[in-house]
Amino acid sequence: MLNGLNEINWADLLHAYGPAEDTPDLLRAMASADEDEADEALDGFVGSVFHQGTVYPATVPAVPFLAELASTAPHQRASILATVGMLADRHHAYGDEEEEVREAVRAQADRFPALLDDPDPEIRTYAAYTVAQCGDRLPAALLRDRWAIETDVAVRASMALALGLRDAAASADLLAGALLGGEPPVRVAAAVALLRAGLPWPTGAVTALADVVGDEAELDYVWQRHGEALDEVTLEAGDDVVADLCARLLDAGPDARRAALYAMGVRIRARRSAPGLLLPLLDRVLDDPDERVRHNAVGLLRLAGAGAGPYADQLARIAAGYPEVAGSVSITAPRRAVETLAMLADPRWIEPVCAAWTAGEDVRLPVAEPPFDPALLAVARKRLAAGGPTLLVAGLATLLGRWGPAAAAATPELTAVLAVAPVQVTAALAAIGVLPPVAVPEARAAASAGDIPSGLALWRSTGESEPLVAAVGAHLDQGRNANDRQLVLLVEEAPEALGALAPRLRPYLTGVALPTYPERHLQMVAARIVHAATGDVAAILPTVRAVLAGGDLPARAAAELAALLGEPGLEPVLRDLLSDQWARVSAVRALWRLGVPADELAPVLIRAIEDEYGSRDALPLLLEMGARNALPALRDLAERDRRVITAGIEDDTVWDDERFQRDLRAAVATLTD
Repeated sequence: MLNGLNEINWADLLHAYGPAEDTPDLLRAMASADEDEADEALDGFVGSVFHQGTVYPATVPAVPFLAELASTAPHQRASILATVGMLADRHHAYGDEEEEVREAVRAQADRFPALLDDPDPEIRTYAAYTVAQCGDRLPAALLRDRWAIETDVAVRASMALALGLRDAAASADLLAGALLGGEPPVRVAAAVALLRAGLPWPTGAVTALADVVGDEAELDYVWQRHGEALDEVTLEAGDDVVADLCARLLDAGPDARRAALYAMGVRIRARRSAPGLLLPLLDRVLDDPDERVRHNAVGLLRLAGAGAGPYADQLARIAAGYPEVAGSVSITAPRRAVETLAMLADPRWIEPVCAAWTAGEDVRLPVAEPPFDPALLAVARKRLAAGGPTLLVAGLATLLGRWGPAAAAATPELTAVLAVAPVQVTAALAAIGVLPPVAVPEARAAASAGDIPSGLALWRSTGESEPLVAAVGAHLDQGRNANDRQLVLLVEEAPEALGALAPRLRPYLTGVALPTYPERHLQMVAARIVHAATGDVAAILPTVRAVLAGGDLPARAAAELAALLGEPGLEPVLRDLLSDQWARVSAVRALWRLGVPADELAPVLIRAIEDEYGSRDALPLLLEMGARNALPALRDLAERDRRVITAGIEDDTVWDDERFQRDLRAAVATLTD
């Protein structure tokens, strides 16, 4: 067993944790008669050679031994076989070596057909999966022949998916019959198999599927692509099918109703047309007798973006119960309603939160960045003018501070309650940018403790740089992140005011990138301040070049500085960053200012926008560059059904995408004029 294992120089190959010297011992231990030892070895093997889906150079030569163990190991053969199949599955295996690993699995294809007849049904389940991953190395007839005699439900479900992957057209009738009359797991598998193959469902399929949705009818993990089966169907099927299926499920039992609401959220987060298609179905469940269903329904509105607007009255009614549950550690329906109203900029969210503060509940604002609206400001000012306990004043001050200069009209109300919550009120005034004399002592104290907005407000109001220098110095003394957004914005706005820090920061200009990212960010803060204080480009340029070469987030800060320096010698290293997810937009800005044509650089910015996070910085840069050649791509991004922004905080991605869509449309209009 495992012949040739010692002939491979594993120390020269890498896995997740470095040289793969431990891999042969793990493979031998997987063959152990001791079950505990074998289990531990399999965990160690997967964790290092197939770490969270990533494959490595060491994975390639390990595949033949793993395939052998799938047939011969005394324990865990099913898990080993499933791992072999996943290594060949592009939905599970990623990395520079993924094609080599996939080919290594297919080279072992002859080992797997016999496992379709294994007495253990779990082995047969993963044998069907692994045979399918081998593609045309094995004939699809192997699967059809086994289907004809297989009786185990889980195996038949796996085989339905395998047939859909390997030979869907020839298996269409078989899969249609399984969808309409198979056992629940087989029905679900057949529905997904047909959907993935782009083949139509038979008449009656929606009813047949709705009847069996539940935990007992889910896809095995190895076959999952978009979460649970219902989530994938709701995401990928046509509008009519999805609306019909969700409506049927919302009329079924509580478990089916909750599953439908979750699946509706999956589609809403992915497609811009989904709120209009699916939210009208909510009328039947917002007052559902099952508390968990009601909670899920309000949760769906929380993530649905502007589509939640027509339900604002129902949300306000539910939000009225927030004070009674504000202290709960659970995420309740009233809390979700308050959050949704806040995202809609509906003023009715403020009173329930104020009631909670008045009752002594130390709760945060319902969302991190509450949208501003003049009507909201009026309500907040009126509530603040009425006075109240410290928690209420502090909470409202925090809200006004989040709105920044837009809340300037509230300065009199804030000044009047400064003594009630001095820290929060001073912070709000500093964020607004108006610092009355009565607030100066508290602002000085906050700045000396490292509060940058207070130091900046003092500098703006009085011209004094000492509190600002003290704030940055304390910030750094406390070991806080040099990539802190407040610090970054400050250094961009007022580096000359920080000149007193130049002697302290010069030692960071080493000419080489320091080992950690926080240290590299600090190097760029140092470079900005030293350059602003002295104008000495030569002192900072080697360090800027070194951090650029290191890539990632620190390189973004370095590229922003390079855009100001305008040094032609940085062009090669800036071009190297055009494929760097985190630094490419800033690199484009620097290259454009060096004279590289906008037509050459615009495609890089379009790729940045198309990233799942939807780079916001790329769009204004395209406008600054006047990149009309980007118009076709921008029109598509603005008007397509598939959302641009799909990553981030799950509840916020739809709202983010809607804002970005408005920005995209405005950009198209500007570039068209």
